[in-house]
Amino acid sequence: MPLCVYLCYTHGCEQKVERWMLTPDEGRAARIECPRCGEPLRCAWTGSQAPTPNMKDAIASEFRPRS
Repeated sequence: MPLCVYLCYTHGCEQKVERWMLTPDEGRAARIECPRCGEPLRCAWTGSQAPTPNMKDAIASEFRPRS
């Protein structure tokens, strides 16, 4: 589930809105109005969540006995 960041480039407003979207394409295609001035926001960034690493596996592989 990607986090999308939308920015308003209207002079004096410069509002930032973050939304979780189902897909990156849905995030880029979304038409969101600025909550402050009402102008359309532009999608500035679409990222995705990285899975949390399993620290048990990471630590076990790091401290293997040397042969």
